[in-house]
Amino acid sequence: MAQISYVTYERNDDAEARIKDRTVLFIDNDVAQQVLTIEDCMNVVEDAYREFGLGRATASRSLHQIPQHGGNGWFNFAPMFSGIAKFGVLAIRMFTSISVSGAAGSSYSVTPGKYCELIFLYSTEDGALLSIMQGGHIQHMRVGVTGGLSAKYMSRSGSSVLGIFGSGGMASTHAWAIAKVRPIKKIKIYSPNSNHRESFARRMSQDMSIEVVPVENPKDVMAGSDIVAACSSSAVPVVRGQWLEPGMHVLAVSATEIEDDVLRRCDEYVYSRPPYTDHQVAVPADQIPDSLPMKAYLRDSWIKREKRLLSGEKLKFLSDVILGKTAGRAGDEEITCFVSHGIPIQFAATAYRVHQLARENGLGRELPLNWFLQNIRH
Repeated sequence: MAQISYVTYERNDDAEARIKDRTVLFIDNDVAQQVLTIEDCMNVVEDAYREFGLGRATASRSLHQIPQHGGNGWFNFAPMFSGIAKFGVLAIRMFTSISVSGAAGSSYSVTPGKYCELIFLYSTEDGALLSIMQGGHIQHMRVGVTGGLSAKYMSRSGSSVLGIFGSGGMASTHAWAIAKVRPIKKIKIYSPNSNHRESFARRMSQDMSIEVVPVENPKDVMAGSDIVAACSSSAVPVVRGQWLEPGMHVLAVSATEIEDDVLRRCDEYVYSRPPYTDHQVAVPADQIPDSLPMKAYLRDSWIKREKRLLSGEKLKFLSDVILGKTAGRAGDEEITCFVSHGIPIQFAATAYRVHQLARENGLGRELPLNWFLQNIRH
């Protein structure tokens, strides 16, 4: 059978020679963890927020959800895109998962306990694919250092007591990041699982050389704390407005972790999120179940809550605070609040730095660039 003919470019031997020795790096979590420090990550993410605030970076995200044919689960595809001119890169972070409706903690890829999170890093100078990297370490680091940046610009300079809700990876990276920008001398940790909080306290005390104390009552996390970090992945609030104290800085990975009264009582509220460009669900709108994973994105419920509970002068964007266009804190008695949400510039900046450091140190697996190029014109 005759093959279809395509329009192709004319062969250029000089171009072929330049491409021949170029490679794409595959970078796994082990390599990323070797090269990326909290300091490096925080510096490059802070720079990215400046660039975004000056209009020199792009950011968008979307969500696609498809029901399993003949099953009771959902396939979730949540890509995030960002380009930063200063770094000469564009990154696409892709996370795919299967979620079983009504089953807590059931999200996975292929099989329970496995997760597919990849970042593709491209050059904006010539369009080449630079790296493909696993996103687990980068995901936790980019969120943790953003919480650290909020503490840098919004907490009192002498803050020494940190309270944390949660005992997982996000709690760890937040503790490290906040301790880099404030003189933390004591950390209090609460998890509803006593084994988890005690294990976290032992490990972090040793690793950070800081007193880390597990507490049995969630209220004790906030009592006497200068900074409170909600890193619990809880779908219900863990930070209560009645537990707030003057001068406290509260930060949360997700808006679901703080109750309405926190927004009412805080003096400054700073957020970090991109335009949510698209949410597509592969069922008719009147058939979308309440149990649909991540349905809160569809309703934009937390954005509506912010508009309902916060006056305009309280609501600020992190880039504007970092650029000095507005203050994150106006006085030592103010209560400040930051909600991360997540913005793709964090991935572009962090992946750029990981790629740079991996190249400098000869790490990662090299794949021929030619594998990812074609001569058929699109």
